[in-house]
Amino acid sequence: MKKTRRLEVRSVIRREGQAVASSSGIIIGRVQKLLHGRQPIPARGIVSELVEHEVTRLLDAIEAAKTDVDIERDHLSQVGARDSLMMLDVHRMLIIDPELLNKAVGRIHDDCINAEWALRQEMDAIQTILEQVEDEYLRNRKHDIEHAGRRILGHLIAQAGSADAHEAWSVDYSGDAGEQVIYVGDDFSVTDIVSMWRHGVAGVITEQGGADAHNIIVARGVGLPTLVGATGILSHIEDGDTIILDAEQGTWILNPPSNEQLAYVKFIDAIAASKKSLQAFACKPSLSADGHELKLMANIEFPEELDVAESIGIDGVGLYRSEFLFINETKMPDEESQYKQYAALVKRMAGKPVTMRLLDVGGDRPWLYRDLAGHHYGGANPAMGLRGIRLLLRNKELMKVQISAMLRASEHGAVQILVPMVTAREEMEQVREAVEECRKRLGIRQSVPIGAMIEVPSAALMAEEMASVSDFFSIGTNDLMQYTVAIDRNDEELASLYRAGESAVLQLIVMAASAARRAAIPISVCGELAAKPAWTSTFLNLNMAHLSMSLNNILPVRQFLSRENYKPTSL
Repeated sequence: MKKTRRLEVRSVIRREGQAVASSSGIIIGRVQKLLHGRQPIPARGIVSELVEHEVTRLLDAIEAAKTDVDIERDHLSQVGARDSLMMLDVHRMLIIDPELLNKAVGRIHDDCINAEWALRQEMDAIQTILEQVEDEYLRNRKHDIEHAGRRILGHLIAQAGSADAHEAWSVDYSGDAGEQVIYVGDDFSVTDIVSMWRHGVAGVITEQGGADAHNIIVARGVGLPTLVGATGILSHIEDGDTIILDAEQGTWILNPPSNEQLAYVKFIDAIAASKKSLQAFACKPSLSADGHELKLMANIEFPEELDVAESIGIDGVGLYRSEFLFINETKMPDEESQYKQYAALVKRMAGKPVTMRLLDVGGDRPWLYRDLAGHHYGGANPAMGLRGIRLLLRNKELMKVQISAMLRASEHGAVQILVPMVTAREEMEQVREAVEECRKRLGIRQSVPIGAMIEVPSAALMAEEMASVSDFFSIGTNDLMQYTVAIDRNDEELASLYRAGESAVLQLIVMAASAARRAAIPISVCGELAAKPAWTSTFLNLNMAHLSMSLNNILPVRQFLSRENYKPTSL
């Protein structure tokens, strides 16, 4: 049966805006706000036969929420907490408010949507009206609406069972055109992005974030259409609004007219056709037009990415970010659990090289930092504080556990160990000593190459000295850029200055490449610059051993490389 759309009281105005950074892909979908403290709501289209079932669910949830308030009120009345009793009375009144109920039921009937989504939209509509009134007392009642509504929502989600309660990210809004839901919030953590991706979220937009913030890097890596730094978007949107998320051009368009949506559908089809043409480069050698090889490797965080890696053909794993293994665990992973993860990756690569970076975490991930360091981070700037190898050298036992797991995994294939945040020769020497100690203890005969990540300007300036204690170099362009231009890569206000620093970074890259050539050690590049075709010729001519990038960049760069000729740069 055909669904009908209810007429909205709020005027629909087309708006558009820019984002500081984006991943790739275009999504036309429905907005769902997800602010701090606000849980995601499972949003589903339903067939007309289930409408009354959803109404019954809503009525049952309201009754359960009212009962909760009554029980709490009884407990508080025994201790004479009059202010709290008055607040509970307000919540009880709102929970049983017939207007809230009737309008939410109307949405269920008219829009053919589940009770959770109907209630959430009605809560937002009431709060929007309250925000516009002049009386301060009435404006503040929007918080009571939120708290009372959350009580009902909690029971609705619990009714749906553990699947919906634990997979609230997994949105399936089946509108007339198979609409998808796009989460919009002030900011999302790396863990949030990973959870959304794993549960099939269509797209993400945040107000905060910079060009190379960790969350946008992860979004690019896993192929989740994302915009960050979309300043002001939350003041214009409401749940259920139509929005175009254009991560190809870094723009968003709110409430686009039908002709604009149709134009974007054609654009999406054209991109799909272009991506299909890229498949001609899947599983092909990474060669320039005149046959010079520049291996293209992948940055990997999660096992799920390996299916894509195999389908497009990669030359190895140029950067395995081991910290994501730690982030997704509820306790610190021991040597055996780490070994199993590392070994599975190495075996899956079937002889292709795997570069494993030691844990790179600092004050930007407070809870993990606390577990590692034993205290809360007190530095004002986590990016320039106790992180990476600096933190590991203060917790050598944890470092040795990780090194041991990597060494054991190396018996299944070609493994290299990469040391992050290196600033001094002494740091590399201490890591080499730890690796040798672990190797002897485990009885492993063959050692593994140990490389320095050149991501701090001092490491590039001292590249000659670093090369004497390194088996290889890997240039981390994201951090190297932010440290060179003294701009936090998460700061959207300075995004243009951040990009303007590329020429200065190139000079540091050339210095490192020159030192690597004289020491006869391989040097490679990872990070966002490695994925930019505009830099491919530069890296080809600097004789980089390989480039490492997000999986979705492999085929475009391979295609670009196939059109270039090798013209070696004299260093």
